[in-house]
Amino acid sequence: MGIVAQIVAGIRNQKMTQITKWLGGIGLAFSMVSVSVADAVKPSEQLTPEQSVQLAEIDSILRSHPQIIADLNQSLKGYVAQLERTEKALEDQREWLTKAPEHSKAGSDNPKLTIINFTDYNCPYCKRLEIGLAKLLTEVKDVQVVNVYVPLQQQIASGTNTNSAFYALKVWEKEPEKFAEVHRQLVAHPTRHDADSLNRIAKDTGTEKYLETGEREQSIVSKNMQAFSELGLRGTPAIIINDEIVPGFIPYAQLKETVDKALN
Repeated sequence: MGIVAQIVAGIRNQKMTQITKWLGGIGLAFSMVSVSVADAVKPSEQLTPEQSVQLAEIDSILRSHPQIIADLNQSLKGYVAQLERTEKALEDQREWLTKAPEHSKAGSDNPKLTIINFTDYNCPYCKRLEIGLAKLLTEVKDVQVVNVYVPLQQQIASGTNTNSAFYALKVWEKEPEKFAEVHRQLVAHPTRHDADSLNRIAKDTGTEKYLETGEREQSIVSKNMQAFSELGLRGTPAIIINDEIVPGFIPYAQLKETVDKALN
C-alpha cells in the first residue's frame, strides 16, 4: 500500500469534525509553516492526545515525502466530499429509514436508540449479524431495530415469482403477529432461499398466501435500494447507529460497545 493510501486508510473511521481538524493541521504541512498543533485549532476544537499523535505522524510523513502532498490533498478532498454527501443522504432519508411503517421492526416501541439494519435474508454475514441483534434486544430494553431489506443476493427466488424480502414485507403488513417467527426461520435457513425453503416456512407459519409479490413490496424495496445507494453503501450487512454508518459484519462485543456508547 502506498503512503497516500496508508494515510487515507488510517483516517477512514474518523468522523467529519475530526477529518476537518486534521485537514487544518495538514494544511500547515502544505505551506511548511512551523507552528504547533495547539495553534492549528481553536480552543473549542482541541484535539485528543491520540489525534495529536496521529496528526504529528502525518505531518512528519508529509515533510519527509513532500511529493505526495498534492495526491493526498486530492484524496482527502474527495473523501470529505463523500462524507458530506453521506451526511446529506442521512438527512434526506431519515424519515423513510426511521419512521416508515413499511419496515419491519423489533425491540422497544418507544426506543431511546434506533438501529437501522440494511439486510438481506440470502446474505450469510447478515444472518450472523442478526444473531447479535437478537441477543442485543434481550439485553438492552431501550433499543429498536428497523429492518431495511436490500435483496442484493437474489432478485427472485428459484422456482417462485417472489423472494424472501418481498415475502417478509407482506407478512409484516398483513399479519405482523406472525412476523417474528417468519423472520426467525428466514434467518435460520443456512443457504440461499428457494421455492422449497420459502414454501416450508410459509406452511409452517400459516403464511402461504403472502408468497405472491405485489407492486407495494417492489416499491418498498426500490426505495430501500435508493437510500442504500445514496448513502454510498455497496454491500450488506450495514447498520446505522446515531448517524454512524457501520458497514459489514461486526462481532457482538463491538456491537454492544457501540450501542452502549450511543445510549450513554
